Amino acid sequence: MSADAATRSPGPTPGFYEAREGGLRVLYREGLNVRAVLSAIRAHRRCVAERRAECEAYGPASSVSRVTAGGLDLAVKWNHPRGLRASLSDLWRGSRGMRAAAGAERVTQLGLAAPRTWAVAESRLAGLVVESFVLSGFCSGALPLPAAAPRYREDGARRRALATQLGETLGRLHAAGLDHSDLKHSNLLVTQEDELVLIDLDSLARSRRIGWRRRVRALGQLEAYARDLYPWLGRGDRLPFLRAYFRQTPLATGQRSRLLADVERWVQRRLTYWAGRPRPGRDRFPLAPR
Repeated sequence: MSADAATRSPGPTPGFYEAREGGLRVLYREGLNVRAVLSAIRAHRRCVAERRAECEAYGPASSVSRVTAGGLDLAVKWNHPRGLRASLSDLWRGSRGMRAAAGAERVTQLGLAAPRTWAVAESRLAGLVVESFVLSGFCSGALPLPAAAPRYREDGARRRALATQLGETLGRLHAAGLDHSDLKHSNLLVTQEDELVLIDLDSLARSRRIGWRRRVRALGQLEAYARDLYPWLGRGDRLPFLRAYFRQTPLATGQRSRLLADVERWVQRRLTYWAGRPRPGRDRFPLAPR
């Protein structure tokens, strides 16, 4: 029996074991071990420190790189230290790593696609989470929606099928009382088979019902990014999305009209706000940081 197997104990999350090593609290699945988790985290830290341009994503709040560890192809996301206020928020809501694991579980229970979470690690100081890590299966061949969009530009049927899938995805989330508060286009991966995969699931919030303001923001956010990134999209590309969304979350005709009017106002405010901001990352990736 390995040392890891001898010392591990069932964690608080079903399907995960818990261990403490290297100054971290680690939750991990069968098929991975603590040494592999720590190795993957060290590899990602080195990538951020020495080869930042090779990261899959990098920003002030988090970074992601592709790492092979324990025989698995993994995406390692590091939720960077963000100060006392963020740590206090995580104390109430759970670390971003734990929220991401819980969000992935809820999404897959709905039959929607999300990367499999293999491990979560947290660094704590005086009981507060300082930083956290999520190790999930890497979606090889999948691209963020803005990077995948050019392959749909000349194929209307394929484009409308993807729009329908997106509407169904958002509608099923809302019907289940789930709201992805950061559902921008870069948090939607598209596989080679045109399947949508949801990521950044620490932003998934659960509610008894999705209120009006959340609906407006969710629909408005997707539409604002669509207008900004794909000015070639027409009304015919939007209708399949809306039809699919309303099939999952039915509203009366008058309510639909009111919702779409409120969404349009939200979109105009957001586009006006973006127009006054620099976009330093646009040349590197079609969706610049906002």
